[in-house]
Amino acid sequence: MYNMENKLLSIAGTAAGRQAKKQLNAQEDSSMGVQLKLMEPRIISSANYITFINPTSHPDRVMSEHDFLYMIDGSWRIMEEDILFEMHSDDLLILPAGRHHYGNGLSTPHNKHMYIHVKPLETECLSNAAVTGGCAVGTGRLLPADEAAAFTEFHSLIHCQSNPHIKELFQEIIAECWDLSPFRESKLSLLLNLLLIELKEQQDKPYCAASNSILEEASRLIQTTPQTFFTGKELAERFYVCERTLSNQFKKVYGKTLYAFQMDVKLEMVRQFLLSQPDVKLHETALNFGFCDEFHLSRTFKKKYGVSPSKYREITGA
Repeated sequence: MYNMENKLLSIAGTAAGRQAKKQLNAQEDSSMGVQLKLMEPRIISSANYITFINPTSHPDRVMSEHDFLYMIDGSWRIMEEDILFEMHSDDLLILPAGRHHYGNGLSTPHNKHMYIHVKPLETECLSNAAVTGGCAVGTGRLLPADEAAAFTEFHSLIHCQSNPHIKELFQEIIAECWDLSPFRESKLSLLLNLLLIELKEQQDKPYCAASNSILEEASRLIQTTPQTFFTGKELAERFYVCERTLSNQFKKVYGKTLYAFQMDVKLEMVRQFLLSQPDVKLHETALNFGFCDEFHLSRTFKKKYGVSPSKYREITGA
């Protein structure tokens, strides 16, 4: 996963030097973001896919709902107040309720994107209006500072190229909007909160697109194939990277070697397996998680947890 600087440019017609300065200020100023609350009940009014065969400008409007845009294919230049956001494939833009947004030029041909319209909490309207120095539409008042502290700060533009799960959640929300399930509203609220959490984690990760993406794929492979111990060479060849580079990145991101990372994952899986499958013999357990035999498993398990697998089962009553 990765999180670049927001592509914030100053309004058209300013000098190049002033453009760069405003872009830098916008990146560093937390007031340029979006204030949202996590784990609150949510109502999604609509969500869908849109394709513009011909180049089209973004609507000029002030919405009473939060507008989440995910660019599937193409580019779009969208203004919010006097700030320009340049969206490209797999970028996500949050346009909060109460702020003026409009197009700056036309989209690329065959532009395809997804949107989710979310009813804001009253305090979100106040907070996001206060961010721009205004008042929420229809309220005429600002949010007190103590209440504003309860919000989570989101970047307006979040780059999701290295995190396919964000796109998948977006698609799942749209699919759920078309569902006739009696639990639809509850599921949509949960899915949106998952999306917000995923976006928050995405934006807070240091920018290193290629390496983080490869590390996530490698760690997912390790987690989904617990019966196999991978060498650095095997993983490097699978993901077309240098073995030394992969090893260094594991050490940098996870604080441990590739071997230690795999071992920790497997031992934690074994620990949970011992509790959930008390009748499976230790020899079979060792095979299931890629250990040479039950003796190899017992030694490494005791080294990490201080007791043997058999003793652990006895202590926990498994």
